[in-house]
Amino acid sequence: MPVDQYIGGVEHAILHLLYSRFFMQALSYKNEKFNLKEPFDGLFTQGMVCHETYKDQRNNWLSPEEVFSDDKKNFYNKKSPEEKIIVGPIESMSKSKKNTIDPENIIENYGADSVRLFILSDSPPEKDVQWSDQGMMASYKFLQKLWVLHSKILKKITDNRSDNSNERLTKFTNKLVYKITQNLEKFHYNVIIANLHEMYNFLIKEVENPIKSSILIENYTKILISMSPLIPHFTSECLTEINQDKIKWPTIVAEELEEESVNFVIQINGKKKALLKVKNNINEKDLLKEIQENEETEKLLKNQKIQKTIFVSNRLINIII
Repeated sequence: MPVDQYIGGVEHAILHLLYSRFFMQALSYKNEKFNLKEPFDGLFTQGMVCHETYKDQRNNWLSPEEVFSDDKKNFYNKKSPEEKIIVGPIESMSKSKKNTIDPENIIENYGADSVRLFILSDSPPEKDVQWSDQGMMASYKFLQKLWVLHSKILKKITDNRSDNSNERLTKFTNKLVYKITQNLEKFHYNVIIANLHEMYNFLIKEVENPIKSSILIENYTKILISMSPLIPHFTSECLTEINQDKIKWPTIVAEELEEESVNFVIQINGKKKALLKVKNNINEKDLLKEIQENEETEKLLKNQKIQKTIFVSNRLINIII
């Protein structure tokens, strides 16, 4: 005690906190050995999962399974196909309004990992999530793409005879683990989904290049472990297939996070004019020299008098002319 983090929906968090704080105050009252005043170090209030509401002509609530639509505009009663349904506002799922989705049907059709992926990717966790069949299908298809990638990596591990250490893969993996770790701690779950898409786009190309099997297994294992909080069933299956049963969160090598070069945004009078790749931690004077000597950017300052510059290290420079 106290608990590191409390996570709960807004409709539960208020009373739960009142109860827990009351008990904490009661336990610490005239108790010198128990000097804690608060039950939780941190509070995170998550959003709700929402869905449209439906009513029949007699004002009775209907569940999504009881209605159908051919054009996603007009909805009808499945029991009486000629009866038009009244579509209500999007509200948090509740049994009283019957706007809930049966989790057993969704898991049977798409799998539990697809559901987790969709809910996490739709919006930041503090915002409400609007249930969408299209979003569910997109998450399911992405998992299939990850499985195809896994099959390619398995084949590469089995058939590979290369001795290439592939530093590019090792560096990418280290950065990916760092990003996911940071985003997990900050509850930026939807950003982690973007990290997974970035990982897929990198690996699907990289797996075609020569890579030493041991290096590929080491890095792919780290990637799978970092993905496990989001899609645990998928990653567990993949780790089993590459014979990795010792699960430990990957260690981040801080030295490898440094970029040798960065893309600098070049602005003239506040408007973006170019993107220039330069060495990391370049100073303002050297950057201006690079801009004046680069054939793509030198015309921006040709015959111009610089009145002022606004320099943001490793990000942008705004040149006032």
